[in-house]
Amino acid sequence: MSDLPDDFGYTLVRSLARVADPTPVRQHRQFWTDWFDRLAEHRPMLAGRRPGDDPSDATATHEFLSVGDTRIGCRLLKPESGPVHAGLVTSHGYHVAESLDADDDRWRPLTARGVAVLVVRVRGYPGSQRDTGDLTRPDHAGGGWITRGLSVPTPGLDGDRAWILPHAVADVANACRALRNALLDRTEAPLLGVKLSATPPAGSSRPLLFLHGESFGGGLAIIAAAMLSGKVPHDPLIDRLAIALPTFADWPWRLAHATEGGGSGTTREILDLLTRHRKLEDVIRDRLRLCDSVVHAGRIRSPALVKIAQRDEVVPAPTQAAAYNALACDPGRRWRFLVPTGHHDSGITGARRHALFQRCLADFLDPGRDPVDAMTPWEPLLTTGQRAPDGDAPSIAPPPELDDSEASPSLFPGSLPPDQRDRALIAAYTRAGRTLDALPYTPQFDAIFAEVSTAFGSKRDAFHRLHNLRKAGKLPRLGKAKDHPPSIEPEEEHTLEGLVAEIAGSLGQRDRLPYTADFDALAERFTEKSGRTLSPHDLWRLIAKLAK
Repeated sequence: MSDLPDDFGYTLVRSLARVADPTPVRQHRQFWTDWFDRLAEHRPMLAGRRPGDDPSDATATHEFLSVGDTRIGCRLLKPESGPVHAGLVTSHGYHVAESLDADDDRWRPLTARGVAVLVVRVRGYPGSQRDTGDLTRPDHAGGGWITRGLSVPTPGLDGDRAWILPHAVADVANACRALRNALLDRTEAPLLGVKLSATPPAGSSRPLLFLHGESFGGGLAIIAAAMLSGKVPHDPLIDRLAIALPTFADWPWRLAHATEGGGSGTTREILDLLTRHRKLEDVIRDRLRLCDSVVHAGRIRSPALVKIAQRDEVVPAPTQAAAYNALACDPGRRWRFLVPTGHHDSGITGARRHALFQRCLADFLDPGRDPVDAMTPWEPLLTTGQRAPDGDAPSIAPPPELDDSEASPSLFPGSLPPDQRDRALIAAYTRAGRTLDALPYTPQFDAIFAEVSTAFGSKRDAFHRLHNLRKAGKLPRLGKAKDHPPSIEPEEEHTLEGLVAEIAGSLGQRDRLPYTADFDALAERFTEKSGRTLSPHDLWRLIAKLAK
């Protein structure tokens, strides 16, 4: 482990020791008491879904009703044979790029151990857009999902309720309740409930319930687990909590230490919102504290396994550690698994640590084993190591979804090892001889993609990887671009700048646009507003120029 300072000046030791202020804001108790009362008004039940019910993701197999009568889509994975001993609820990252069925293979080793897995999409995401529409697209002010309702000026409980994040916490909590009802065979009507024919594992009086989340989903999982804790007498309800790179922790520190460029992911969107609504800054900051996972973690006493990055550009490592350090479970029943980096590619060593965590996760969530017994062989490997306790080196698969940022949906697409793919991509880029900012929508980029198409799933993936390589200093310098963006009027520049901020979230996130449907939509709207038709390449050159 390196103890060199990170981007925030923190050494690893200092980062892992971070303890944040757990003091809730004044309205915390009133808000969350009201939140739970609304949650408890209805008993959520899993019901089957037909593929056409919500076309935003046809791979959802089930749904349940959450607060506000919002239908939440999910996918239920069951053991192919044998009894069900436990259920696991898992959600997703901030940017969802794949359908619900994309992780079926990831959870198969766990279903083989007798765990039914419920993969959930919270409201506004694909699979749960039937009642809300697509809430992942930027709103009229350029804000993203995380800022919806956050700046409502109404003071008090009504204004606090408008923010979408507590509703998403309710979606995760209701997913746990719905799966628990199915495990306990609590069906209200023959066609409404889902029976899992669950049987308790040895040593337990009932089937177990687990909760999991990565990044955005990890933050949701902490708050949901905390709000469900203590609600059923003599029953923890969430028997084991497994999270990775959890976000929403220590908001005051995270906003204060945002990078000069404004941070990324949810931090960037919230900083933009604070800039637009300076008069509401105190209100917005108090609402953020309502959903600070550090404030909530002190209610969690269930055994917990937490993956924490030593460095992370998106969810700062000190805030991840602050969430872990705030957990109230006994020190001997919580485990911290370290990986070199979080949301970005850290090479083969980092990829193997992520893969090793997935093996550790399966053991921790094995309903046939006590978590302490399951984790004892892993304890020498929680800080470093490349092989499982049995000596096996796991194959390198794409790390679990870590989409709280501009990170690629698949950090290691294709079948080639990452270093070989990168070498092939860099060589093709060098032969093309065209600088990266001037590359999209040119014959040169088409030639690059033709060489590496078997290793990258799309032009968007290849272009995004080139940007990551440039940030890492691995792309050769090719000099200045030989062509120049076309000249447009100042009014047209202003129009284009507004459209980019609206569709991408901000000018700083422009690099996610090329080779996406969002870029096509932007081109169409620019033509409508300006009356000027530009080629995709010329339009991109203008966008790149505006952002400098």
